[in-house]
Amino acid sequence: MGASVRPAEAGDLDAIAALTAAHRVRLATASPRWWGAAAGADEMHRLWLGHLIAADGPRFRVVEVGGVVRGCGVALAQGDQWFLDDLAVADWAEAGAALLAAVSETPVLTCAAPGDAARAGALRRAGWVPASRVWIGDAVAGDLPPGVGPVAPRAPLPPPAPHSFGSLDPGAPGALALGDGDGGVVTGSAPVTAPPVYAAPGTVCVVDRLVGPDRAGLVRAAVAAAGTRGDALVAVVAAAGDGDLAGALGGAGFVATVDVYRRG
Repeated sequence: MGASVRPAEAGDLDAIAALTAAHRVRLATASPRWWGAAAGADEMHRLWLGHLIAADGPRFRVVEVGGVVRGCGVALAQGDQWFLDDLAVADWAEAGAALLAAVSETPVLTCAAPGDAARAGALRRAGWVPASRVWIGDAVAGDLPPGVGPVAPRAPLPPPAPHSFGSLDPGAPGALALGDGDGGVVTGSAPVTAPPVYAAPGTVCVVDRLVGPDRAGLVRAAVAAAGTRGDALVAVVAAAGDGDLAGALGGAGFVATVDVYRRG
């Protein structure tokens, strides 16, 4: 029969809502702490999906096999990149492959749970490569490690690791920008509230820069600073291949929770 991809229409909403609801169940199983569903999540998300289908800007696509919608995904603009969100398919071999092949936006990122081998395999076959991994840990109030303090305003900072949280300004009110005096830097977002479909334990500090010789010390600094300001979780983005940071995060009790893939 073959798979065909087209723009989503209002009449596709039932099928899209069912596909994304099933995908949320899989995510919640992979990480209840990060992706656990809030009460009424299906109803709230259905309203949001309907908005995205009708809105200008988002590029919502569905894939049909034999006239039945078997997958969906929406490309959302994020500054100078795109994010492929609500990517949910009934099978990756046919529907998923066709949908990924139809995504023309570039550069584009999307996410997968680390244990989702079928999704990861389809992405790799379609030319996507690992960009980063997001590690989740508890924010615990405490003192900063010795020698760690605020980075001077307008001080040069390293580029952030690739992620899909949107643009995070380390100079924004409430954001974190700390240095250790030895070339190490860690920056974190102002408190981020999870989308209402997820039952998050509280606000999150998203750390997208963590570089320097003492990665473990900078992880401790982020945990303490985020906890002191009242966050519940810290989400640290580690660039693909950064084994030193991955080791420091694992040693601090963080859990690898989201894999970010990139094309273009």
